[in-house]
Amino acid sequence: MTDNKLNKDEKQAELTKYRDLVLATLDYYLENNVMQIKTADFDSTEHYNGLKIQTEEHYQKGRLTRLKQWFRDLTEMQVETGELKFNKYLQDKTNYDIDIFKSYFQRIDKVIEKGKITTDNQFYDINVMVDQLCQTEPVDNEKIEILNRLLSEYEQRKTRKPTA
Repeated sequence: MTDNKLNKDEKQAELTKYRDLVLATLDYYLENNVMQIKTADFDSTEHYNGLKIQTEEHYQKGRLTRLKQWFRDLTEMQVETGELKFNKYLQDKTNYDIDIFKSYFQRIDKVIEKGKITTDNQFYDINVMVDQLCQTEPVDNEKIEILNRLLSEYEQRKTRKPTA
């Protein structure tokens, strides 16, 4: 699957996978009281159920890119907050061997290996990781120090650069 074209069976399998993952994520939101919002002009239950209907439509119409983007968007908060039980929920509910944190941790490791933050997105990822590490027991002071140094160096470079 190195070239970006999937054959028909592969695309169907991916469509089914991402439909199942999006639906499971929406179910998680529906089951999680923290995610429930009800105001005069918004009801999260109606909203999530509407998204489930749209998910089925995207699935029927073969919109794999849309489903993948929805999954990324819907799971972004869990990745940022390090909500590990959500990943377990997805695995249990869909039977897919998925790790929504894998690419996030890989991005962090690449920045550490390189020894330098080069983009605002990397800066953001590293900031989130430092916040997570400070709240996790046991505290990994060594990693926090490395990441804080990278953040500081990036900020210094950004402030020194004259704007064109």
